Amino acid sequence: MRLSGTTYRLIGRAALSAILVSAVLTSCERRPLDDPDFNTSINVKVSVEAISNVTCDIYNDKIPVPKIDPDMMHVLFFEETGDALATEAYISTKSTDSDGNTVFSGKLSIAPGTYRMYIYDFGTENTLIRNTYNWESAEAYAANVPDRISRSYQTKVPAEESLTYSPDHLVVARSPQEVIPYHSGIYTVKAEARSVVESYYLQIKVDGIEYVSGARAVLSGMSGGNRIALGERMDDPRTSIFFPLVKSDDKGVPVICCIFNTFGRPDDSLNSLEVTFDIVTKAGESIQKTFDISELFRSEDCIKHHWLLLDETIKIDPPKTPDPGGFNPSVDDWENENHDIIL
Repeated sequence: MRLSGTTYRLIGRAALSAILVSAVLTSCERRPLDDPDFNTSINVKVSVEAISNVTCDIYNDKIPVPKIDPDMMHVLFFEETGDALATEAYISTKSTDSDGNTVFSGKLSIAPGTYRMYIYDFGTENTLIRNTYNWESAEAYAANVPDRISRSYQTKVPAEESLTYSPDHLVVARSPQEVIPYHSGIYTVKAEARSVVESYYLQIKVDGIEYVSGARAVLSGMSGGNRIALGERMDDPRTSIFFPLVKSDDKGVPVICCIFNTFGRPDDSLNSLEVTFDIVTKAGESIQKTFDISELFRSEDCIKHHWLLLDETIKIDPPKTPDPGGFNPSVDDWENENHDIIL
C-alpha cells in the first residue's frame, strides 16, 4: 500500500489509530510484480538515548522530559542505484527488548540482492516528510506557524528564513548497503533508529514574574531540516523556531524556560543566533526582548549538556493603575501545569 503524495502530516492519535486499523485489515506492503518466495523480517530498534543529553542530564527537573513514543514505522527498500523503489511496508508490532528499547517488527517480501534502506517514524505532528520516494532528497522539516503568528514576528525573523514550530523528534534508521542473501525461511534485518532532532533547555531570569501572564520565544538561524536517508543536516534553507515558555525557578530565582527541539545549528561558525522572548503581562502588554546567543551555543554547558542559560534578567514593571473610567483589558493568569510531551 502506497499512500498518495510525498508530504505526510498526521495530527493527533485519532488519525494515527485509523491508519493502524487499516494496517491490520490490509497487507500494508508494496511488493514488486516478480515476487519470489523469500520473506524478510524487519526489526527496528528505537534508542531513547538518541535525544541528545536532555533525557539523561536534566537541568530543571520541574520541566517535563521529552519522550520518543512512535506508533508506526515506514520501511523503504530502494534499488542499489537510482531511485527505483524495490518494496515498502508500514510496521506497527511493538515489543520491548532486554535493554528496555522499543522494537518494531514486520514482514515483507523482497528478492535477494543489495539494496539501500531507510526507516522512519510515521506519525509525527510538527515534523513533516517530503520527497519520500527519492533516496537523495527525502527530507524531514518542521511545519510553518500560521500567518497570524508569523506576522507578529516579522521584524525578529530574517527575511530569508521561515518561522516554524519546534519539530517533533523523528527516529530514523538507514543502511546505504543492505545485502539480502539467498535463504530459506525468514531472514532478519536489524536496524537501530535514532532521532535526527536535538533537544535544548533554555531559560532566562525574570524580575517581576508575578506580573507575567504568558510567554513564548523565537530562535533564529537554525537548520531547516534533515535529509533522512543520507543522515545530513540541511543548513540551507535556515529557519526560525517558535515555541512556548513556562514559569519556573532556578534555585529560588524566578525564570521563564522550556525544552525546545531543533534540527540543529548550522555548521557555519559565523552564523548569528538570536532569541526573542515575547512576554505578555497581566495587563495585556506585550514585551519583547532580543538577545544574541551565538556564543552561548559554544559554551561548555551547551556543548556537554545542551543547556542555554542566559545570565541576563528581564524586568517586568508592575501594571499601572487603570483609569477608573476606562477599559482595562486583562489576560487570564497562566498556571504551572505538568503535561506529558508526546514527540
